[in-house]
Amino acid sequence: MFKGAVSLALQDGFLTNGEKRMLVKLSHTLRLDEDEPKAVYDAVISGTEIDQGEVLALEETRRIYEQMLEAFLLHTDRSEGEVILVAYLRHAFGIDDSEHRAIARSLDRNLEQVVHRTVTEDIRMRLDDSMERISSIFDELRVKN
Repeated sequence: MFKGAVSLALQDGFLTNGEKRMLVKLSHTLRLDEDEPKAVYDAVISGTEIDQGEVLALEETRRIYEQMLEAFLLHTDRSEGEVILVAYLRHAFGIDDSEHRAIARSLDRNLEQVVHRTVTEDIRMRLDDSMERISSIFDELRVKN
């Protein structure tokens, strides 16, 4: 999962600041050991195989996806590469449209606890805008598989 995200982020040959933030957040939410992210990055760069990670429980995948969606909205400029990373996670976790909407609603309900109230409306607009972009890329991923 993490290797797939790193591979996607490196498709264009470099990591943007937003992609770096997303990958750091993903490594934390996946509870990777301190040296694992670098080992995965090195494996992607060199094209070597690495061992598979642990199988995640359904609840864990939903928690990770919600945290990643939050990080995407709050800590990136929502570039195409970052949208693709979120869509990849949605695809990898098997999150359908209704679950995606439910996670977004949950994130929206908790928004005022995460950010200052004056920022809440801006984040809600980003969420609405991003939902469509993520779904569009997710649908493309689903068609390719």
